[in-house]
Amino acid sequence: MPTSLERRHNRRRRHERTRQELIEAALNQSAAGSFKDLTVEGVTREAGVARSAFYVYFGDKEELLLGALEDLIASHQNRLGRCWQQGDDPRRDIERGIYGMARIYSESSALLALAGEAATYDEEVRELWSTVLETITEGTREEIERLQRSGAVSDSLDPEALAEGLVLMTERSFQVHLAQGEGDPNEVASSLTRVWWAALFGPPEQEKTPSPPAGEEGAETAVAEG
Repeated sequence: MPTSLERRHNRRRRHERTRQELIEAALNQSAAGSFKDLTVEGVTREAGVARSAFYVYFGDKEELLLGALEDLIASHQNRLGRCWQQGDDPRRDIERGIYGMARIYSESSALLALAGEAATYDEEVRELWSTVLETITEGTREEIERLQRSGAVSDSLDPEALAEGLVLMTERSFQVHLAQGEGDPNEVASSLTRVWWAALFGPPEQEKTPSPPAGEEGAETAVAEG
């Protein structure tokens, strides 16, 4: 006979499993449409549960979306406040951070596409997503300031404006290229990493003193020989 503790544990597991099945059903239902087209009836039919069961877990479809977003945020909380680790090579740290965020975004593309849509007209979703972006931006600003103190980033740059611009650009790039699950997260991360590097550290050394075009060099040689 299961103990009382075991029975409670099993009930919690069933509760969480049903909740996740409803979230997955919502994502499947919306894959070919939009969040506005999503219905509680469609979600419960996809999940194979009674309509009344939906309201045990969520008040409406907006609450389901918020719950799914909160789950995603909680599972990656350590990444949100800081876009990269503090290692010996800040370029590599930034690269690892952006690649990691791109993979998270790609793996959760269906959910984040819904969030991006719903944020345009649902205040609660918009506030939650804004809080996420603000958290990432704040962590990025603090990291830029740390790199400025170490001399890796020029102290002439405005850390707050730079952090906001980089984070918003990155989030928008993820929305455009990864939200539909079609883009390659590694390619997107590679492009974004080069932009971050250029914005923070300037162009690579070899690009600061470019060689003259072959035509100009040839002309100078000809004049000298003449």
